[in-house]
Amino acid sequence: MATRKKKTTVIESADVAEMTNISNVVKGNHLTVTTFSDGSTKLEWDDEALLNEVRAAISSAELADMKPAVRAKVATRKKKEKTNG
Repeated sequence: MATRKKKTTVIESADVAEMTNISNVVKGNHLTVTTFSDGSTKLEWDDEALLNEVRAAISSAELADMKPAVRAKVATRKKKEKTNG
């Protein structure tokens, strides 16, 4: 039985945008917004990235509320934790 090679076609990114009617894509840290030529939009969330940003913001806010001496101790402890794994 003979095998056939599959025919492949290279599609340029502009062609893909045309085929899917995408007019604009904006990618942020945790959200990608795709706008289509008909005006509709699609939102794609990266839950893990969003969770990491929220955790960092909470930690930063908690650290900012501490007295300077305590803040320095906590910051030093966190640096040690990061380097020790």
